[in-house]
Amino acid sequence: MTYNRYSPEQLDQLVLRIFDVAAMLRETSQNAKRAKMDDIPMHDRKAVLWCEQLEQWAAKTKINVDILLLNRPDVT
Repeated sequence: MTYNRYSPEQLDQLVLRIFDVAAMLRETSQNAKRAKMDDIPMHDRKAVLWCEQLEQWAAKTKINVDILLLNRPDVT
């Protein structure tokens, strides 16, 4: 796996993209609720897998940054 270096601003931009996707799905679910739909047909296998991988990636990223911050004497 290749590591790419991100600035905090680049990470924020990535997070905003994820929020945009979440907002789109949230809007869809709310519209379905208002329309009193019983169910929504979806192909979700890949989406569920991607979410699981994204959660693992986010946790690993947080741990890596936390370790880096612990090793910096100028950060409290």
